[in-house]
Amino acid sequence: MPRLKYMVRLKFIFFFTTLLVPCALVPGLRAQVNEGILLGTQPLSSDARGTAMGGNLISAADGIDALDYNPAALAPIASREFTISGFNRDYNSNAGFLGSSSTSQFDAGALSSIGFASPFPTVQGHFATAISFDRVRDYTSAYSFSAVNPSSSYFNTKGFLTEGGSMPLTQSGTGNRDYLGNYNLAYALGLTYDVPDSGAFTLAAPSYAGMLQSGNVTTEGGLNAVRIGGGIDVAPTISLGVTANILFGTYDFMENYSETNSHNPPIVTDTGTAAPAGFQSATITSHLHQDQSGGSLKFGFLADEKIFKIGATIETPQVLHIDETSSQTGFASFANGDVFSSDQMSIPPIGAQTYDIVTPWKFGAGASVHILGLVGSASVSYVDMASLAFTNTEFDMSALNSYASDSLRGVLSYQLGAEYKFLGISLRAGYSFEASPYKGDPTNYGITAISGGLGFALTKYVDLEAAIRYSTYHTNHAIYLGDPGGTPGANITDDAVSRDDMSLTFSYRY
Repeated sequence: MPRLKYMVRLKFIFFFTTLLVPCALVPGLRAQVNEGILLGTQPLSSDARGTAMGGNLISAADGIDALDYNPAALAPIASREFTISGFNRDYNSNAGFLGSSSTSQFDAGALSSIGFASPFPTVQGHFATAISFDRVRDYTSAYSFSAVNPSSSYFNTKGFLTEGGSMPLTQSGTGNRDYLGNYNLAYALGLTYDVPDSGAFTLAAPSYAGMLQSGNVTTEGGLNAVRIGGGIDVAPTISLGVTANILFGTYDFMENYSETNSHNPPIVTDTGTAAPAGFQSATITSHLHQDQSGGSLKFGFLADEKIFKIGATIETPQVLHIDETSSQTGFASFANGDVFSSDQMSIPPIGAQTYDIVTPWKFGAGASVHILGLVGSASVSYVDMASLAFTNTEFDMSALNSYASDSLRGVLSYQLGAEYKFLGISLRAGYSFEASPYKGDPTNYGITAISGGLGFALTKYVDLEAAIRYSTYHTNHAIYLGDPGGTPGANITDDAVSRDDMSLTFSYRY
């Protein structure tokens, strides 16, 4: 069975090991690695032409887009150029959970690129520089689930019972009730049995199996780059270039998870009159926010034989500093009218952490044919995701780095593109595939994309371009993990995802 992409849960450092901060819902190393993968794999195209041609311009970039695809292609720019692009993503999910299917949609738009390029006079050859702002990653996603789970409940897992403080399930001390009421979410919401105020106790809960489990998960934000670069001819047909990427962005994760006693008559959780007897429903809301900042360099090579071009790129690791905050809240209601809320806790479960993530080196190569208005291009890129690294924190990162090394693999992505220009109109099409970086994943866990677009030369100096790209892949999620030999976990076994990315670019050359 393919590995489960464990959901991020609050109070659990986004990229860290289970040893760092107690996990609210789903512990596991994979939750932390997944977003490192997101940062290390294929970025968004910076313009409509690149989107339409499958992100396939290592050898065929012809303007400011060279900052993104291959800075060596900046060298032959013949005039000053200004471009601005907009981007919109429509995200669709169809997730299967315990025989039920739930659909989710999420729509987000943003300024995707704005840039300026200029050539400089040279005695021989060409030299040009450019600067741009680009949307490098879009974190938009959503999925939901809803089904009766007859065999387990998140509220019975040890992870939930111990969340919110350092006090274990079994404890000998004084002031037990006050401590748990202020630091342990399960106890504060009335979902566990009462405990003695002093002496040894075991924190336990009645069985909540058979409840309707439902929830929705959304992610928002993106990673941006200020790119500064230049290209220069070093021989009659050879150009070299470099782009410096100054990276910054935000990431927001939000989840609402609920369990509801939907049976008629209701399931009896306990025969008493006070909570946890008469359980009706409980909702846990988790939120995580990150500020991301860092940088990288991309080096480019281009051999231009007019009809035939060959390009190659090397991108250094992205070193990203993460400032992260998280919070978790909840409430629960019972048949006797009692309602418990995390607002009653002196210190609701919250967390904060800083650390760095270092993505692997990335290598790309491409070739294209240019003849009679037709461009045909192909490119490949390779990144060894097993070398993903987490550093610069007070905690021991060896377990997480070992997990990445053991579970991930090298990813070879490929792109195909074509363009035909006639009478001031450009017709474009593209295809790309990027395999999943997890060892053993099936082919359909990779991202397959088809794309197309149009370009219009409105005047001698002004171009307008539009593109759309449709991509699909499958994945899975763990709603919560079970206990070895105890409470089973709950999983979304298949989530069929599709994305519609639309891009519009305006260019002015003068």
